Amino acid sequence: MLYSKEQIKKLIPYGDDFLWVDEVEKIEGNNIVGYKQTDKDAPYAKSHFVDFPIMPGVLVVEGIAQAGTILLRERLGQGNENKHLLAYQVRSAFFYEIILPGDRIEYRVKMLGFYGDKIANFIGEAYVNGSRKCEVRFSVAVMDKKELEERAEAIRNKRDVNISELPPLKVGKKISRFPIIQGGMAVRVSLHGLAGNVAKEGGVGIIAISGMKDSEEVRSEIRKAREIAGKDGVIGINVMGVIGQFNKFVTAALEEGIDIVIQGAGFRPEVFELARKYDTPVFIIASSAKVAKKAEDAGASAVVIEGCDAGGHLGFPEGHPFRKTIDIIKDVVGTVKIPVIAAGGIFDGKDIVEMLRAGASGVQMATRFVATEECDASEEFKKAYIAAKEEDIVIIKSPVGLPGRAVKTKFSEELLKGNAPAINPLECEGCIGPVCNKEYCILKVLENARKGDLDNGLVFAGSNVYRIDKIVRVKDLITELVTESNGILANDPLIKTIK
Repeated sequence: MLYSKEQIKKLIPYGDDFLWVDEVEKIEGNNIVGYKQTDKDAPYAKSHFVDFPIMPGVLVVEGIAQAGTILLRERLGQGNENKHLLAYQVRSAFFYEIILPGDRIEYRVKMLGFYGDKIANFIGEAYVNGSRKCEVRFSVAVMDKKELEERAEAIRNKRDVNISELPPLKVGKKISRFPIIQGGMAVRVSLHGLAGNVAKEGGVGIIAISGMKDSEEVRSEIRKAREIAGKDGVIGINVMGVIGQFNKFVTAALEEGIDIVIQGAGFRPEVFELARKYDTPVFIIASSAKVAKKAEDAGASAVVIEGCDAGGHLGFPEGHPFRKTIDIIKDVVGTVKIPVIAAGGIFDGKDIVEMLRAGASGVQMATRFVATEECDASEEFKKAYIAAKEEDIVIIKSPVGLPGRAVKTKFSEELLKGNAPAINPLECEGCIGPVCNKEYCILKVLENARKGDLDNGLVFAGSNVYRIDKIVRVKDLITELVTESNGILANDPLIKTIK
């Protein structure tokens, strides 16, 4: 036994009648195991379901939350005696089987992330005799005692108080105010204009470097984005693993001090060695728990789980069924210990909250950021998003061997008929290498669309593109997403607030 009940009472301020952890067996890294021996003769057993006593679920959830609080208190260490730890948000609670009074409950709790020394996210489980009974996802806020007293006073005076809000997102050495990553969109759709402004407004701005001509273009875009974002803005790159100048472009970005590398479309293990030299985190895009685990084992700092509703290339080769983001997320959070970012079909605050409740640490959004004034694509490209109807969304085959989602254009219609334009061998630059079947030049058609030549271009977009009806500023879009998310969180009846 690591801690007895008396020792636990020194760590978290609960009286005997409300302390739902009797002992802590062990704490290893971000994991804790504790126990509670329930009493079949206790008042809660006699007054809850009197004709067939079972344990009140809220008490089981409370015990799991207290175990997580003990773990976080250990993480904070000495010098934080003036802090209160408030388990203030329960995103989901699932009971698989009943727990009976008299059962000895084993709590297994894992910290999924700790952001800005303010918010910690957890997943916890309750077991009896090795059988899983309950699973809970929740957060714990670290608050100064004085701040907590002020908030309690505000509630007593019936003032509006909102302590339930989107957590920040830790990205390497920096922290993004909001857990929103702007997806990297090639070719040249998300450059310094979009990425810089997203970072400036508290998100993570991503420059897509796939399809660029040389390292100097990579460097230039990063420098320009930094000027817009400011020193605290988080700027990253997105790069396809299949591009021919992968090492050269990634190295250039790392030398410019990029904050994060997001890599998809082909697993490139050397990216971890490159990034390690600069102490830069690498996020890997995956569409299955298997690939996510492979990425974690290789050294990824996080995984971006992209479901079938994403725009552009989809990680579901022929023969692999399309899967929704939320379904993959549920598989992945139980498989890996690193943070998980949800991507694909994320459109509004409701979607963001749903992914956080499922265990994601943040979301990646691309399609909505195209319809912004700051997006680097042409006005014609943006207008194609505004004009798109649900029936205009098509799935095409890419020469890289993956399906892709796009808005219907004259080019995509011909492509679906099997009339792909042949590549002139003299013009082929071999930019993708041997994975390209050369059925047509995807680099060329993406660049055509980006410049506004839609008849000869491929307009990649997510499944919800038809819901976009106007072009807005980045600042207004992020404000809308954050306000809606926080409104849902603040008014959710499952959220535990100060009383």
